[in-house]
Amino acid sequence: MKRFVFLILVFVPFLLAAQKPIELKKKFFGSYEGQISSFQLDGGNDLIDVDSVPIRVSISQSNVQITVGKQMNTGVYSVLFEGDKYFVLDCRMEGQLAGERLVIYKHGKKISREGLYPQPNTFLVKVKD
Repeated sequence: MKRFVFLILVFVPFLLAAQKPIELKKKFFGSYEGQISSFQLDGGNDLIDVDSVPIRVSISQSNVQITVGKQMNTGVYSVLFEGDKYFVLDCRMEGQLAGERLVIYKHGKKISREGLYPQPNTFLVKVKD
């Protein structure tokens, strides 16, 4: 019984410390703009050309807003990983089954949006509001 209590007292603090959520710093909040390049969509019998379209991503402390063309989606994000040079965000958007994945680079005021297939990946730069 004493060993069990000892193990709990030793390992529980380690487990709690390892699960600390990663916070995104305030300097990365703001709006980023870019252009999704044109691509082809396989429509079964033929290929459909999709024109390039502007994209805007706005990140705040509690949510993210992604505007592609005229369609705007809002949702929440969580920081999956913090590397030496970037953060990886997983964005859960309202009304979408698949989540969005954003990579925020620590230097250069730019982000990368991983496109949902068949959309290509897009680089966005920070703009002043």
